[in-house]
Amino acid sequence: MWLRQWTRRLLAIGLFAICCGSTTPGYAELRTDFLMDSDPKLNIPDPVMHFSPELKSLWLTALERPEADMQRLAAETIARGHQYGVPDLMEAVPRLESLLLADTSQPATRFAAARALIVLESRNSSDVLFQVSQKYEADLRQLIEPALATWNFAPAIPLWKERLGNSETRPRDLILALRGLAKVREPSAKSALLAIVHDESRSADVRMEAAAAAGQCESSGLEPDAVRLAHHTSKLQLVNSICTCRLLARHDSEAARTLLIELAGHQRSIVATSALNRLLEIDSTLVLPLAETAINHTDPNVRRAGAAAYLQHPTPERIAFVSRLLADTHPDVRREVCENLFRLSDQNELIESIRTIINNLLVQETWQGQEQAALLAGMLKHQPASSRLVELLESPRAEVGISSAWALRKVAVPETIPAIIDKVSRQTERRRHVSEPPLDEQVAHLCEALGVLKANDAESLLVRYIPKDPFMGEKSRCAAVSALGLIKQEKRDSELEDKLRDRIRDFSDVDPELDTVKEKCAVTLARMKAVELAPQLRGIAQSDAIGTRLSIALRWAVKDLTGEDLPPVEPPRLPRGNWFLEPYTR
Repeated sequence: MWLRQWTRRLLAIGLFAICCGSTTPGYAELRTDFLMDSDPKLNIPDPVMHFSPELKSLWLTALERPEADMQRLAAETIARGHQYGVPDLMEAVPRLESLLLADTSQPATRFAAARALIVLESRNSSDVLFQVSQKYEADLRQLIEPALATWNFAPAIPLWKERLGNSETRPRDLILALRGLAKVREPSAKSALLAIVHDESRSADVRMEAAAAAGQCESSGLEPDAVRLAHHTSKLQLVNSICTCRLLARHDSEAARTLLIELAGHQRSIVATSALNRLLEIDSTLVLPLAETAINHTDPNVRRAGAAAYLQHPTPERIAFVSRLLADTHPDVRREVCENLFRLSDQNELIESIRTIINNLLVQETWQGQEQAALLAGMLKHQPASSRLVELLESPRAEVGISSAWALRKVAVPETIPAIIDKVSRQTERRRHVSEPPLDEQVAHLCEALGVLKANDAESLLVRYIPKDPFMGEKSRCAAVSALGLIKQEKRDSELEDKLRDRIRDFSDVDPELDTVKEKCAVTLARMKAVELAPQLRGIAQSDAIGTRLSIALRWAVKDLTGEDLPPVEPPRLPRGNWFLEPYTR
């Protein structure tokens, strides 16, 4: 029983470390977007934080009060206020330090004061923090010592080293010491750390923390210890293997590489992943002979490491092999491979292979592969995929239907117009009976595609989305109005202009028109060159009763219609309320 419990605990620790410490190259996930969000480009100012100048004095006064709850709440609020950007809160440091040191302070107050000093990054308070962390409750040490390690507080190092050899050290304090020494990379702790690593009577978590610390403290010389652990016959071989990888975290010698290559084929995926990731850090070519096996592994972290090697050293054959991961069941794996294939598409020797990959995946049955292939087709404007993308609009998986609709806008093939109109028409009738966010998003992408393609035949269908109708969906309505602006570019239509104007003027007390729809109506009127409506747009734009974004959209429209620059909009002010103490205002 104890062995099963220990194994579960070990796997949890190991998997957490692998996930947090993965060295697989970062990626920017490919996502669908809306053209209407970037065309036209509206320069929306960032919100400005607004804080009452009286907040600081109120909180400092509360901190001086004798009541423990008032002191605690003030300290907690000062920490949160600093994180939000309330200025000049360093003035609280002397009082926070006095609360830390006072024997009469309640534990909760002392903890809040310590945390506030840490959040304020009051490094001059390090001595005080260190003193109280050793004098009072253990929770303070858990809070303070990691901060001292981050600040490289030298007086804590002898204490941490002393704990390593003290059999009376509590496990939590021992792990604090191990992590502190790892953070400051203290080489003089090497012998004590290795003694813990090799002591199989120690708990697994302590041994692995000690190995991680030793691996951070030394960048060479631990190869013999690593070999000893890796090849030691023991019931604790899994722990030994994890410790081996951690010892070599900064080693790149030939002996270290040989051992890591050996461990990359370990039967336990947490060991294999750790070894592969370290090899990728040292030299990704070392993983190339191991990549094919890794890509076929059952663990997604191993597959990611194998894919990373092939994607960092691509050939048509390698990317063809790694493309199978576009249909991977793990979302991070398939998304990472998709982004990297797009990144590689600017290489002439690879583009044809990538197009072939798109074509092959689109006709396969796995929805994950279809989704990623549609995203790639869109990003690469791969027009030969258009007919299959139309077919995939009917996919039972929303992810595929949405990505295919988006891709049709990107590839912009005129021959797809009838099929797109047909799909939007059917979805328009269907939405009267079902309300689904994926339906709204898919129709919005298709409406944008009709706009880009300047599909005159779609005008009457798109006009149906102008009236305020809860069944039509916000995204679809905005996209339809935007599409009309592209189709009717510089084409006057008084009836359509009146409908768009009425939407902008709808400020009903009950159920007013959405600002997002009003924005798109203003842009479309400008594109249609409805110059006569400019005075009305100007008047609404200068009203204090509308939001910042709508005001900017209206000003853009006035500028486009008349060339007139209206005064700039003030950035929105974001009040930060819900403080435990705020100044009273009538």
